[in-house]
Amino acid sequence: MRTRCKGIALISVLLVVVVGTVLAVRMITTQSLSASRAGTQSINMQAREYALGGEELARQILAEDMRSAESASWDHLGEPWANPNLSFEFKNGEVSLQIIDLQGLINVNAVTERQNSRTSRWLRTYIDELQVDSAFQDRIVDWVDSDNATRGLGAEEYDYLALARPFRPADGPITDISELRLLLDMTPEVFELLNGGLTALPINFAFINVNTAPASVLQSLSPGLTLAQAESMVLARDAEGGYTSIASFLSQPELAGLGVVPAGLSVQSRYFRVQVRARYLDRYAYLSSVIERNPTLGVMQVIYRDHSRKFFPVLHDDKLDGDQDTLTLTEAGDA
Repeated sequence: MRTRCKGIALISVLLVVVVGTVLAVRMITTQSLSASRAGTQSINMQAREYALGGEELARQILAEDMRSAESASWDHLGEPWANPNLSFEFKNGEVSLQIIDLQGLINVNAVTERQNSRTSRWLRTYIDELQVDSAFQDRIVDWVDSDNATRGLGAEEYDYLALARPFRPADGPITDISELRLLLDMTPEVFELLNGGLTALPINFAFINVNTAPASVLQSLSPGLTLAQAESMVLARDAEGGYTSIASFLSQPELAGLGVVPAGLSVQSRYFRVQVRARYLDRYAYLSSVIERNPTLGVMQVIYRDHSRKFFPVLHDDKLDGDQDTLTLTEAGDA
């Protein structure tokens, strides 16, 4: 009987030891995972701060360009800010960035209901030259205007609410050009065609910088201008360092007799998109910002940030690994 009691006691002790060991292992594992998560979060946050540092660097580059007496009168693609290979390496990381002039594109937020507004004319010509259904011009206008009246072949709230997955349109200025993906009957192929020449500036700002506009946008200035002529103008423009004035642009032989007027055209830019990719150790963070550069007040203002948009610079792409971790936090409107 005494031997049996000793056996039971021994088994009880062993059970206590096993349970204690399991609990200890679990606690150690939990602490290890917590420490690993904290370390990963710290690295992610550091990469994110480097991305914000890249944005600040872009602000400084644009501010320096604004203060430069040589380049204060006009902006063109031969200036330092337009270099597509801005990359800076430092210990344990690197920052790559690209600055894009948004005023070289057609601002869809400036499209009005008036058929004869210059931005509407540019948009209509742009869509026609791309051989895209002209209904998308009306749908863009209906998307950004505040009323609920359908324009031509456009679409308003009741059209979108009748879809299999109903939703309400913006009925106001859009924040990012990607919103056009939601237009009625929009396809990825059509969006990619339109995306090359359109932008969404935060205000009703309808000036195009002819020094940074691609050939497709220059072609939209007049139905009589062919794409080949516009491409020829772009090649000559970039080789000569841009036009110093609108008068110089309008004097180009390709525009003779086409009736292109100076209204809405400019050789300076106020709005820029900054795309940043930052790496710290093995983590990457991405940032896309819209910056307003106000030459009158001499200030730079970030008016939009998006951490979800990936950016792959021209250089160093051979270092990319498809399994890299990426921060995907969106902060639209965070300035």
